Amino acid sequence: MTDSTNTRTRGITALVIVGVLAAVISLGRIWLANHSALTEVVWAEDGVFPLCVEKAGFLTCLTDPFAGYLLVLPRLLAGLVALFPVAQWALVTNLLAALIAGLVSAGAFAVMRRFGTGRIVSVLVALLPVIAPIVGLEALNALGSTYMLLLYLATLIVAFPSPSRYAGWPATLLVGLLLLLTSLTIPLAGLLLLIIVVQALRRVIAWRAALIWIGAIVIGLIAQAITASGAAKPRDIVVGGDTLRSWVSAVPDSILTFWPGLHIGDFTLFDVFPITAVGVTGSLVIVAIGVIGLVAWIRGGDRRIGVAALLLSGLAYGFVPSVIGWANNRYFVVPCLLWAAALLVALDPWIRRTRAWVLGLIAVIIVVIWWPLIPASWFRATPAPSWSSEVARVEASCKADPGKSERIIFSPFWPPNWGDALSEPTHPNLPCLVVWKWN
Repeated sequence: MTDSTNTRTRGITALVIVGVLAAVISLGRIWLANHSALTEVVWAEDGVFPLCVEKAGFLTCLTDPFAGYLLVLPRLLAGLVALFPVAQWALVTNLLAALIAGLVSAGAFAVMRRFGTGRIVSVLVALLPVIAPIVGLEALNALGSTYMLLLYLATLIVAFPSPSRYAGWPATLLVGLLLLLTSLTIPLAGLLLLIIVVQALRRVIAWRAALIWIGAIVIGLIAQAITASGAAKPRDIVVGGDTLRSWVSAVPDSILTFWPGLHIGDFTLFDVFPITAVGVTGSLVIVAIGVIGLVAWIRGGDRRIGVAALLLSGLAYGFVPSVIGWANNRYFVVPCLLWAAALLVALDPWIRRTRAWVLGLIAVIIVVIWWPLIPASWFRATPAPSWSSEVARVEASCKADPGKSERIIFSPFWPPNWGDALSEPTHPNLPCLVVWKWN
């Protein structure tokens, strides 16, 4: 066996190990929080999307807007879920979500290794989407949140493109397909265009590859625009000082999830002394991230440009959805992942030189600090209602009156107001004639 074959075999083995480890961690954090969650929690969109397929068919639901835009990857996965008996949807969605997490983590590991980062940093960057504390609040192991994984991986790819010796049409087209899927799933992918153009101007990405990738993203954005213009219930967009302030104030708190328990806000010390938080804390943090990103960008170099791309795109990914609506913890997951990845890549030269026992001690300290948020949050892992009881309730109701229509509820007692904010066919309305087909 030649050296190149041995190297390729070791590389594939490492990819498989990282992918399996990520999938196990993704499932394990849910299981640690609630041992019944893997078989009893069908999380929000993870239920309503396959329910749409049951009612209206796969192709109709694939292009049906949700919150005013396309969400293609979760819709594709919903088509797979709908092939299974309804009683098994909880287990199937959790296993599929873990599989996607594993594939994305393996892809991130490959990207970082080919760029040239060390094994430790490459593994940590790859596992961030399943180990970061903020992920466990709501986004962990949810098919409806796979757009976060796509956005994370796509940003890593364009921020740290492979050296020319790895370039080729198969890789270029594969990345193009990933970028197309990402832009068809989340409009924020349009922000990747700037990074691609800059990398092409730097001749780090060949222009033929850059044009293919730009074209893929633009096609997705056109589809998103067409979908948004025809949505029955378009996304509410409210831009103002309040939404901007909500984003600014949420940035430092989202970063502090890396140290569970810390929070920036007013409090009373020793139940006697009132302490007022510095009002400009959020603004200072944002400015600091932006300045560091811009300085790294100006100084140049592949590593610095990549770090800058992660820092600045993280700001943009949190800013856009928060300011046009309202700050939500989901909007800070990808920024936190990218900022943590940027820190790891910046520290990579130091980590390579550091003794193993020092790194081991640091790892133990991080695990101890993170442990309170290692299990998924009660909100994410508590069956509300349990899937088996909800399926039994609907079946019993429809058996009593086959001509009626039910409204099924998914965890966490979702959608609110019986789905008034949703429109058919992506709606919890469930004709009993569909329920009879379950049997």
